[in-house]
Amino acid sequence: MSKKILVVEDSFHLGELLGISLTSLGWDPILAESGRESLAKLERETPSVILMDMGLPDMNGFELAAVLKRHRAYRKIPILGTTGYPAGIARERCLAAGCDSFISKPFAFAALQTRLTQLVHGEGPGEMAAT
Repeated sequence: MSKKILVVEDSFHLGELLGISLTSLGWDPILAESGRESLAKLERETPSVILMDMGLPDMNGFELAAVLKRHRAYRKIPILGTTGYPAGIARERCLAAGCDSFISKPFAFAALQTRLTQLVHGEGPGEMAAT
């Protein structure tokens, strides 16, 4: 199974940190800083999972998740939404928009790895709290 992951994060430095950390955990990250950039990258590559920040500049993550879940080619790719917004509100909005799961920022990389692996293996929705 492919371990490609699309990381959609508008903070360049956090995106780079996530890319390095995910690589060390055995993932093959594809980095995008906006909704539009992520759509362009999805036209070229199909990841196993998407890690998406909800606070994006051009199209927020809630809108992007909804677009992806309506698109025939992308709807089966699991989406792990993440944000620093209050966890209860953000989790509800993420799942309603089409995210398959949610993890609040800041998060431990071990918790992130666990949740990503669960999503790739088809385990249902859930929430990982910051740890």
